Amino acid sequence: MGKRLEVSLFGTFYSVSGLHLGRAAVKAAIKAYGPAKWNNIVRDIALGRNAKRKMGEVAHTLGHPIRELYHARGFAMHDSRFGLEAFYGGEHVPLTMVAAKNRALHPQDLMKDCKLKDMLAVFWAKRESAMLFRWDDVEFRTQEDVTLVFDSLGPLLARSSAFDLALDVVWQGVRGKRRTLGGDQEFTRLEHVFHVSG
Repeated sequence: MGKRLEVSLFGTFYSVSGLHLGRAAVKAAIKAYGPAKWNNIVRDIALGRNAKRKMGEVAHTLGHPIRELYHARGFAMHDSRFGLEAFYGGEHVPLTMVAAKNRALHPQDLMKDCKLKDMLAVFWAKRESAMLFRWDDVEFRTQEDVTLVFDSLGPLLARSSAFDLALDVVWQGVRGKRRTLGGDQEFTRLEHVFHVSG
């Protein structure tokens, strides 16, 4: 008879979004909305605040679509507050060596279909949070069955050092039921960087 396996990630939780902004779309947007309102619209889209509706409205108003080329939410692994804990059958189990599944993202990879001088606007914001993953009725034998899925975003965020974002935890290749805590907290310190194709 199996038991419940629970894994939690906690620390600084980031929302990261990369938006393709064509030159014509940016010019039309600033003319239609003004710089301040346009910045607010782009920020809301990046943070997932009614993003699909606002992207549709912008495309209708401008005649130019905005495409989200990247979107992820996860935990900064190099942050001092980052942690990973596991419980099996209600008892703490050490996770000192887990498997890893990683992809490295570079701006040029996301912009390969963009026109010359188009922009990739990358926005990110953060808050404290935790994410819980659960598998019911499983036989947990070795910690290497647990895989931490993460993206390496240093180049995308224009960081000189590594920036890895933990996105998911899987057990024997199976995604668990997940629940995010602290979802009612506002994201803070919105930051951005622009990459230009060419």
